[in-house]
Amino acid sequence: MLINPRFLCFFSLLMLSLMIVVSSNSWFSAWIGLELNLLSFIPIVMTKNNQQLTEAGLKYFLIQALASVIFMLSALFSLFCFNESSHSIIVILMMSLLLKLGASPFHMWFPIVAEGLSWNKFFILATTQKINPLLLLSTMPLAHNKFILLIAILSGIVGGLGGFNLNLLRSMMAFSSINHIGWLLFASLINNSLMWIYFFVYTIILFSVAQLFSLYQLTSMTQINSNHSLNPVIKLLFFFNMFSLGGLPPFLGFLPKWLIIKNTSAMVMITSLMVLILSTLITLYYYLRISFNSNLLYSKITWSKKLNFKLTPPAILLSFISIFGLFLCNWFYLV
Repeated sequence: MLINPRFLCFFSLLMLSLMIVVSSNSWFSAWIGLELNLLSFIPIVMTKNNQQLTEAGLKYFLIQALASVIFMLSALFSLFCFNESSHSIIVILMMSLLLKLGASPFHMWFPIVAEGLSWNKFFILATTQKINPLLLLSTMPLAHNKFILLIAILSGIVGGLGGFNLNLLRSMMAFSSINHIGWLLFASLINNSLMWIYFFVYTIILFSVAQLFSLYQLTSMTQINSNHSLNPVIKLLFFFNMFSLGGLPPFLGFLPKWLIIKNTSAMVMITSLMVLILSTLITLYYYLRISFNSNLLYSKITWSKKLNFKLTPPAILLSFISIFGLFLCNWFYLV
């Protein structure tokens, strides 16, 4: 995929759209960046003549086009409204960005689209495609913080409860992503720098998890449980990375959550923080359910087999950072 000229061309346009949104000084230029982002991601999704990819790309296009229309109309109305109705128009504009982001209660399209994508495309959907809406939401007035807080709490709860009794890994990871959206929005209320630290750590861990699933072509829990070609070392690597994604100490995923908890302790937001922590415990439950159902207790004959590793050097490096990153951060802090 990385050496495909078509992919490189449209991924470059996708990066260009991010730079347009970052450097935009008006809603119109931001809208151009959002549209370029949409038009460059659709060809990336539909790289093959596959009905599942075509359906996922069409659903994504319809949802994003609807959000873009609402965004542009509300931005135009906000230019001519200087009274109390302007508050409602800004809320509608934020709702269009939250729809693009896939936050609750505008999340129903996200697991459906994610299920039709490959792991590499799911990674782009869950990370790169969130940058533009997060950038624009971070520029909103502080008067709308209560609305963002409500969306953050709803995203945390829905992301935690939505992953129950799911067998498909991409759907499970999609609801996990919705839970992380809640944490990202909550972090934006405290400090934008804290939000981007959380996003950077989340990107590293998700890339490691997506690469592992992609290399071994895993799409459901039953494949992990019944695939005896996976040696126990690889399975442990799966579970440690997923525990890191859930924010379980002592893995790297705990670092941004600990920073949010530390900064929130001095603010009157303890109740909201506890709701997000409980929702994260729910996500950790279904991560733990995967590892508990899988047969890790192999015989000596299985352990003595030649280890068949398919991991690429970037996947090995990022898996190491995902698992031992918290220890490295503590070491740098002490130095």
